[in-house]
Amino acid sequence: MKIEKLLIFKELNLETIELLEKNLKIKKYKKGEFIFFEKDQVEKIYIIVSGKVSIHKYTQKAHKKIMYILGNGEIINEVIFDDLPASINAEVFEDTMVLEYLSKDFKKIMEKDFELTYRIIQSSGRKVRRLYRQLKNTVPISLDKKVASKLWKLSKDYGVVCEIKNNNCVFCKNNCWIGLEFKISITYLADMLGSTRESISRELKKLEGYGYIKWIDKRIFLKRKELRQFYRK
Repeated sequence: MKIEKLLIFKELNLETIELLEKNLKIKKYKKGEFIFFEKDQVEKIYIIVSGKVSIHKYTQKAHKKIMYILGNGEIINEVIFDDLPASINAEVFEDTMVLEYLSKDFKKIMEKDFELTYRIIQSSGRKVRRLYRQLKNTVPISLDKKVASKLWKLSKDYGVVCEIKNNNCVFCKNNCWIGLEFKISITYLADMLGSTRESISRELKKLEGYGYIKWIDKRIFLKRKELRQFYRK
């Protein structure tokens, strides 16, 4: 495969690309498999080629708290370079292919090319900003606005502009919806928001009643502008 097509490696110098190709391994995972668990001593860095991976932790009450859904070209575990056990779980959200590098080999390549190192720093920085936003969303605001905010963010990262026909997303020019490119369950949304399935189901029905979203066969379609205005009120 041509790894230079991945955003993280795009337009790096030829020598760096050759080293990255020489040291990589490719592995495929099925939905529901774990790439690693919290507290594992992980010695590899993982980069997603295709598919999606859910990053989550468990609370003291064993509730799952989903932090990110990562997609094509994203690094799963930049923090491996501190040589400490993993602080999160990496669970495959849909069938996924990843690149694997031994961390010691990847660090040697980074030492030779600051541009690659800079991109790793940028990737880590984006995750930190997302955590900041999640912390901001822990302030006491109504659950319906929390749900609206989370759906808006998912649509920003994984939304497809479309028109709904026969419960499918098709090309659209006017009065378009944004459809998430993957199916997602109410239980999964509840895990993302740290709430119960029943509560999230109730708020989704409320947003659907307002005309901001449609829920069809575990596929969410939404009006981004209206949804954003709602949660910012």
